[in-house]
Order: sequence, then structure tokens, then C-alpha cells
Amino acid sequence: MSEDAIHVADFLKANPDFLIKNPGVLAFVRLPEQSSGNVASLQDRQLQTMREKVKALEHRIADMSNAAVENQAILDKLLQLSRHLLATRSDQQLPDALVNKIKTEFSVPMVRLALWGKSDVPESDRSQIDAIKRLYCGFADQSPAPALFQAEDVHPRSVVIIPLRVGANPDSFGVLGLGSPDKDRFAPTLETDFLNTLAELACAALSRLQS
Repeated sequence: MSEDAIHVADFLKANPDFLIKNPGVLAFVRLPEQSSGNVASLQDRQLQTMREKVKALEHRIADMSNAAVENQAILDKLLQLSRHLLATRSDQQLPDALVNKIKTEFSVPMVRLALWGKSDVPESDRSQIDAIKRLYCGFADQSPAPALFQAEDVHPRSVVIIPLRVGANPDSFGVLGLGSPDKDRFAPTLETDFLNTLAELACAALSRLQS
């Protein structure tokens, strides 16, 4: 770096607002572009940087809009499920009503419901299900209820296991399972807010059978 360049650099360091107070100088400041190696003015570089930031914001807004649409669709389906369960007056029809509505509204290929005393779920599975605080969402080979989907022609690769409880009772009275042959449908990284709401609806509805 030449002596003149050093003086210029020292001046700009001592006067960081110089270019702000004298914007016309920017047109004469040339910087190399990283991508092409060409020389561009500082104004051009700043303009390109702003364009890139605007484009990134546009993509982020688009992603947020898509997520909002998807979330609204899920809320509408949960509302439809709630209405359907409330409209089911017969307690004996509740299990089938819940299972069939989950299959149709949420396009879940495998939905299994087991109520203790009315199913052949092994005691070992029941103990593991009781140990789940809220629900299990992940790969089928790590499921706490491996026997739940044994009757299916095609075994699931990802599952959701929902213990059914009355209020804060730690003991379950049954289990609701969702399964898919797609290993990513219910992957461990899936956000579970929707599934937790579904679990609360199922527990609230089926707790009528425990009275």
C-alpha cells in the first residue's frame, strides 16, 4: 500500500461518516467484484447487496405465507374433526368416528385405536405407552408399541403413538396410533404442535367411554 493510500485509509478511519456526508464521492470509488473479477463502483456494490437482501426477504415472506396457508388448512381440519366428534352422540360409535375422520381429513393411511380391556395389546407395550409423557413421533422400528400395527398388510416406517389418558392421570386407558409407509411422514424432526392438539381432542372425546 502506497503512502497516499495509507493517508486515505487513515482519513476514512478517522472520519467514518465522510462518505455519508459526501455521497457523490461513492460514484468514483471502485471495488472488485468477487464473482467476476470486474471492477464496480461502491454504489453498484451496495445496490447489488441491497437487491440480494430484498430477494432473500421475498423468499422468506413467501415461505411464511405458504406456512400460514398450511397451518390454516390444518386448523380447519382439526375444527372439522372436533365438530364430527361432538356430533357423534353414541359412545359406541366414537372410536370408529375418530379413526375414520383422521384417515379422511388428514390422509393418514394407517390409524389404529386400542382401548385396554378391548384389545390384545401386550402388557409390555402398555407399560412403554404409559411411560410416554405426551406422544411418540418417529421411526417405526423405535416405536414403544411395536404390536399396534401388526394387522396391517404393509408395515409402517414412521408412526405417531398417542397415549390416551383422562386429564392428568398418568395411567393410559388406550392408545391411538398413526402410521405411514413413508419414513419422513412422521419423522422425529416433525413439529408436534398439531399432533399434540390432535392427542388432546382424542383423549377428551374417548374419555367419555371411561365414565
